[in-house]
Amino acid sequence: MLDWHDLQVFVVAAEVENFSVAAQELHLSQPAVTQRIRSLEKHLGVKLFERQGRRVRLSETGAYLLPMAKDLLRRSNRLEEMMHSLRGEVVGHLVVGCSTTTGKYLLPPLMARFIERYPGVQATVRVGSRNRVLELLVSREVNLAFASALIPRREIRYHRFIDDEVVLIAPHNHPWHKHVPIQPDALLRERLILREPGSGTYQAMERALARHDISVDELHTVMTLGNSEAIILAVEEGIGVGFVPKLAADRCKRLGNIAIVPIADIHMSYTIWMAENAMQPATAAQIHFVRLLKEEGYLREEAPHTPRA
Repeated sequence: MLDWHDLQVFVVAAEVENFSVAAQELHLSQPAVTQRIRSLEKHLGVKLFERQGRRVRLSETGAYLLPMAKDLLRRSNRLEEMMHSLRGEVVGHLVVGCSTTTGKYLLPPLMARFIERYPGVQATVRVGSRNRVLELLVSREVNLAFASALIPRREIRYHRFIDDEVVLIAPHNHPWHKHVPIQPDALLRERLILREPGSGTYQAMERALARHDISVDELHTVMTLGNSEAIILAVEEGIGVGFVPKLAADRCKRLGNIAIVPIADIHMSYTIWMAENAMQPATAAQIHFVRLLKEEGYLREEAPHTPRA
């Protein structure tokens, strides 16, 4: 009979492609991880990994086994959660995928309150790009995903989570700090640090500037960065000014290193959506977390016309 612990070790090792890293994540010794993999290979009579120095990669057989192993572990966890729920307990593992800004500034306090209410639940936040976290949702590797756009997928149902403002930030000693609000065309004479095209922040900025007949191509963009924290650091260093979500800017503003600069007649915002996999039954932890979000004033509406692929 298959050992569930062996399967769990196999899945983690397959994802990180390194037995040492897998041992750290599983809080085991490396020899223990190696022994678990060998035990599973012996039981199945196949070779699951190809060793390449310190790194390993899945063999053809291992790659075939991986999705089935993940599914078996999910079903096992689901069974345990259902049995606990019959006794009125809320337990399990809640896994949430989200963008960097949402994950770092909004979800942790919500998760903290949730865990305080339901101490039998373990929570994990997986941070990634918008497309990545939605892929994790479709592949059932996360229970919920938070994204800044409605991307058509047959499996996904969206709910409005929060509308976040996008703001312009400058170093605390920048001249704009004392002469505000600035006029939109002043942006054409300053060095800009921007997010990558396609991000929620970039799209909100692009729409707002277009209403004033300013194209992003007209801006003097000196740097493009993949997350808001990197933009804030670059602004603090005096490289230029940049646009970031207000969620991120507010915390850093309190430290005194940056200033939020109003722009006359410009308001920038974008919606963060919570996404569920409509094809996957909700776990008890997921149901109660969604209930907590509604209690706190989030998720007031479903996307009026959730797009379908």
